[in-house]
Amino acid sequence: MYPISDQDGAEIASLQGTAGLSLFTSISSGGIRNGFYSGKGRAFFVSGAALYEIDEIGMKTFRGNLGTSTGNISMAEDINSLAICDGTKLYSLEYSSNNFTSISATGLPSSVGYVSNIDGYFVVNENNTGRFHISAINDVSSWGSLDFATAESEPDNLVCAINAIGQLWLMGTKTTEIWANTGASTFPFGRIAGAVMQVGISSAHSAIEIDNTLMWVGLDEYGESIVYRASGFTPQRVSNSMIERRIQEAGEKEEIKAWAYQEDGHLFYILTGGGLETSLAYDLTTGLWHERAYLNTDGNFEQHLGSCHIYAFGKHLVGDRRNGNIYELSLSYYSDNGDEIARERTYTHIIDEGRRIRYNALEIGFETGVGLQTGQGSNPLVSLQLSQDGARTWSNWITKSIGKVGKYQTKVVFRRLGIAEQMTFKIRITDPVKVNITGSYLS
Repeated sequence: MYPISDQDGAEIASLQGTAGLSLFTSISSGGIRNGFYSGKGRAFFVSGAALYEIDEIGMKTFRGNLGTSTGNISMAEDINSLAICDGTKLYSLEYSSNNFTSISATGLPSSVGYVSNIDGYFVVNENNTGRFHISAINDVSSWGSLDFATAESEPDNLVCAINAIGQLWLMGTKTTEIWANTGASTFPFGRIAGAVMQVGISSAHSAIEIDNTLMWVGLDEYGESIVYRASGFTPQRVSNSMIERRIQEAGEKEEIKAWAYQEDGHLFYILTGGGLETSLAYDLTTGLWHERAYLNTDGNFEQHLGSCHIYAFGKHLVGDRRNGNIYELSLSYYSDNGDEIARERTYTHIIDEGRRIRYNALEIGFETGVGLQTGQGSNPLVSLQLSQDGARTWSNWITKSIGKVGKYQTKVVFRRLGIAEQMTFKIRITDPVKVNITGSYLS
């Protein structure tokens, strides 16, 4: 669930169930590594090693094979071609002929990490160096031997060179420089005076241009795992200590990726991959974080299924990190393609200087009467667990109805909860119905 603020933005008015998934198409067996929606109205996904194009009804067309089948990839386009980088090699799909090739040019390094495009120039960073290279304008196959430059404010390696807000952001392991197109005839890009940040990036694929700014997971000489949002040329921390701890605990932080989408007036930046326990979502509309997770067959939470996002054909389309499925993401769906979504809220620990407290009743304000006509969800339930030792161990589940269809006056009250020095409440809803919690009242 994610928080909804009141009209003044001062308080949390409710908790809203996150969007579910419905299968749109399936293109292959390999996990979806990235997607791209072209300015020409064409949609592409990489599944395993294969690049596919899909149309508005989900029909797929194979376009070519990459040399790798796993790992993050970046994609960019000019007016003629789509470029794909798998972290080592660069590939292209020519739009007019649909010819797919592995790019090999004299001026292109043998190992490149990330591809972007700015003002018609494709830009790649040369792995394990501070250099970046540019193509000829609107020609992904042409790379001049002298068409490169180096980010020189600090001797750190470049992780990516990305187009954001019309400028070229050179993001290294410790610092970031912002360059602009100067129009110079010898080399068209130059560093903007004073545009150097003493913060780099831990994962190239965590960087996303969003809401007229850039967001990324930072790395500098003092540490890592802070999520930043650029304010001009100043990095502003938007993560909190718990989010940062989750990122620090990830086993492969350099593989963390981000995707973003907007629905119902909320703009979400979502971190996933890289060994994160669950996916971490930041709502730019409210400035608040929440978790998104998939409930596996063992009953445990893991990362959300979505590995990437494009908005195409009037739909939010996300790729499955495990296989070649592509889903439509929408608040109109209340399951993950038929699998339960477990919506869970753990409350703040309640304690009163060691004094024992009697807990008579917990009333939870729901939008009630949302049950389905038949099947699971026709009598949707909320389950409650209690902990008296700081959420280390929990009681058995206690359940209450949140109202069959049309039962709008249903009250959800758990009574006679016991006496304890401290108490923690946790609620869970798994029925495929709309979930909207408007408040909780303890007596």
